[in-house]
Amino acid sequence: MVLNSQRRIEAEKWTTVLCPEMETRLCENAEAGRTWAVRRSNCTVFEVFADYSVMVDLEQRTCSCCLWQIDGFPCTHAVAAILAKRDSVYDYVECYYKTDFFRKAYESLIFPIPDIGKGLGSNGSAAGVVLPPITKRPAGRPPTKRIKFFGEFKRPLKCSRCSVAGPNRKTCKAII
Repeated sequence: MVLNSQRRIEAEKWTTVLCPEMETRLCENAEAGRTWAVRRSNCTVFEVFADYSVMVDLEQRTCSCCLWQIDGFPCTHAVAAILAKRDSVYDYVECYYKTDFFRKAYESLIFPIPDIGKGLGSNGSAAGVVLPPITKRPAGRPPTKRIKFFGEFKRPLKCSRCSVAGPNRKTCKAII
């Protein structure tokens, strides 16, 4: 309850599009990819030349380094491609990292849990306290049959006189 209130108050002070940690991460990604060469393949696919060549698809929101797909936040290669296209980087960030989403997460109130000791009525029972259901134990001794494993099979019956699978001694029709 206290943590929810603190985070709500903290989020009201934010003036950026993204949460402060993500805003600094985005600036670091833009600064790291500033010197990289970016080549356009078509309007949404780019090839970014860092230490190695990386393919970035802005429409699918994918990068061959797979960091963008993992956390939904544009990696350094994607930021370099977005800036080369002259688009807004904020359009390619998932909504979970934006301050509006953070504010909505903490705008609801959390009510305190009532104390059982304070809520006792005149008859001694707590008002509004939910008790567990009354269960009766079944009569008799509990079953002790062993549960067989998945691959365990029953041993086939065989006759003790003729050793053939199927009949037993009582129903055996073999001639002795």
